[in-house]
Amino acid sequence: MTRLILRATLALLLLGGVGAAGPSVARMPLPAPQRVPEGFSVNPKAIQDVLPTLDLLITVQLLPGLLEREEITLDAVASQDLRALLRPLLTRKALPPADARRLETSLHAILSPSQELALKQARAALEARTQAFMTRARFATPDGPLNLTLTRYGLMVPGGQATVKAVLGANVSPYAQAGVNAELLARLLDLLEP
Repeated sequence: MTRLILRATLALLLLGGVGAAGPSVARMPLPAPQRVPEGFSVNPKAIQDVLPTLDLLITVQLLPGLLEREEITLDAVASQDLRALLRPLLTRKALPPADARRLETSLHAILSPSQELALKQARAALEARTQAFMTRARFATPDGPLNLTLTRYGLMVPGGQATVKAVLGANVSPYAQAGVNAELLARLLDLLEP
């Protein structure tokens, strides 16, 4: 008889008939999914408009690692030119896409062809890692279809989708605010010091 009661109790516990801690313990409700604020719409054209800013964020993210691993070595003149080009970003309140495009073009002009190739290879590796993650992951949104471009850049840009949405919402400079992008820029500027 004792074995029968033991087996029945074990079966109920395993099948979820009775809570392990007893019936008095209530189950915790799942948190409600976060929704996009009202009036915030992310269409593909909006992301295309801010691509230069997102590309600059990715470049500034990749450069410190390339310099630390010595995949890119800069001479004194190139380091000084990059510092002069990037330092104003720390205090700049707005970063329109046209200005980000000019900065990115100027940055690439400072690099030698082999340095630019190393940067392009690092960018391609980041995109490949992101794509590999996205093919394995299951994404769900509570209020409609998934915006794959927003998700992809959210995985590639420091600060994630919050940074992408902030750049989409206004022409604010992510480097002027305290956060990961300002820290990455400060780290890059430190590496460029003589």
